[in-house]
Amino acid sequence: METHKKLLATIAELPEEHLSSLLELALLLKKQSCGLKIESQAHKNWLSAENDIYDELFADATISR
Repeated sequence: METHKKLLATIAELPEEHLSSLLELALLLKKQSCGLKIESQAHKNWLSAENDIYDELFADATISR
């Protein structure tokens, strides 16, 4: 509980313009602790079937079997 008190005291001293960033961070940490997975669109694109290079890389290996 000591950490909670220190955090609240520190937040009370922050200027208003820093509070929105702190809120965003807190919400992100809350989502992550709830087990939600956050992925960027770039990561989703990278994992998509359109970017699956293994079919091309191992095409020779599957043909020779």
